[in-house]
Amino acid sequence: MTIRKLIPCQASRWSAFMPKFLRPVLWILILFHGSVLSAQLFPVQVAPQLVPPYSLKLSHYSTTTSEKLLLNLLLTDVNESDLQVRLRFSISGNSVRIQSRNYVQNTAPIQITGGVPLRLSNLDLRPYFDFQNLEGITLNEYNKPLPSGLYQFCFEVFDWATGRPLSVKKCYPVYLFLNDPPFLNLPQRGAQVPAKELQNIIFQWTPRHVNATGVEYAFELRELWDTQVDPQTAFLASPVLYQTTSFANTLLYGPGETSLLEGKNYGWRVRAVVSDGISKAAVFKNDGYSEIFYFSYTGQCEAPQYILAKSEGTTSEKITWQTNPNHLSYQVQFRKAEAGNANNGVWFESELVETTKELFFLEKATTYEYRVGGQCMQNGGYSYSAIHTFTTPSHETASEYNCGIPPEIIITNQELLQELKVDDVFTAGDFEVTVKEVSGGNGSFSGRGFIVVPYLGNTKLSVGFDDININTDKQLTDGFVATEYTPE
Repeated sequence: MTIRKLIPCQASRWSAFMPKFLRPVLWILILFHGSVLSAQLFPVQVAPQLVPPYSLKLSHYSTTTSEKLLLNLLLTDVNESDLQVRLRFSISGNSVRIQSRNYVQNTAPIQITGGVPLRLSNLDLRPYFDFQNLEGITLNEYNKPLPSGLYQFCFEVFDWATGRPLSVKKCYPVYLFLNDPPFLNLPQRGAQVPAKELQNIIFQWTPRHVNATGVEYAFELRELWDTQVDPQTAFLASPVLYQTTSFANTLLYGPGETSLLEGKNYGWRVRAVVSDGISKAAVFKNDGYSEIFYFSYTGQCEAPQYILAKSEGTTSEKITWQTNPNHLSYQVQFRKAEAGNANNGVWFESELVETTKELFFLEKATTYEYRVGGQCMQNGGYSYSAIHTFTTPSHETASEYNCGIPPEIIITNQELLQELKVDDVFTAGDFEVTVKEVSGGNGSFSGRGFIVVPYLGNTKLSVGFDDININTDKQLTDGFVATEYTPE
């Protein structure tokens, strides 16, 4: 379409009388109007869309059995029927430019009829995602996830016979990235799991995906035969002892599963997969595999009990616990209590044979998490206590107990206690708390009381609690019981 056809010829007459500074403006308006008219002449409208979870592998769009990409076509000329067209597919962004070839092998003409929408998916467009029909990508890159970043998935429509463009290039923007695999929680790495008369082990992990749905977890457990190498290396070289899949993030390994042997070491891991037809590696890092945790399955080996923390100044803290004759040695772990610690905080560790450990060079007015592990078997793992907390003083004061007592690691009864009275006794971790002041109800209580420390000559320590939850077995299920001061 020429400019002369767009503007009546009389315009050249009166334009002579137009001020010179307005003439460039007129020509800009003429060119813009011409481009809009030209865009409107394309008879086919295109609307692409991607369906989450988004795969980062192009190869998956040609092999998956579920709809991951949709394309809607509409021929606006209602007088046209059975128009044969072909497509051009392209991806751009993050230094990537990939597009389908001009002539796509193993594809047939797409027929569209005026006024009738046509819905296509990646299942209909498989040849457009085959490696042989793509430009700008190597075979190695084709089978690997695209780098994380913002991408444009675009489509254009062309006449099948003449190659004449029939639509504008329409794109769907999407941010592609790989999700983190699950983070393993229980049993903890290197822990000792005590054998019981009825086998009962809780395996637990934390999901870390944000853009994936229908995630299923593949659990596997292996006996570590070679104890002279790194447990993770031994895990990969050992056969699978037990495996299963689940949509939950907790697994109860009970008496119905393969029996574990006392004195043996075991490793476990979890793999996150998307069970809707798209391959797991398309949406998860490390092919969906978590790291490998390992534990020792021993005879009765209880974790250290009656753990307390006592400030020795603004930058030091003394950790104490009760002696257990079954323990060969102990390990104290501590770290700052920060938001990220729930998943991947790094513990500072110290091994010892005594039941007292003093921590130095701490930061004042700072909350720390700590736990104590006991070892019952030479070269075995540790049975760890629940995670406790303490807060260092902001200024120099007399030495005092300043710890928080958490609930037990695993409590199955979650039915809340309706009423708690003065002189009632409930359990918080290893300690029995005798209530002296209390308010609240329906499972949530605040108040004060005291605990008895056996290895300090049955010394009583005053404690306080605020909005804690207690179950019908009178066990602390949520919140902390905090020591208030050193007794006289």
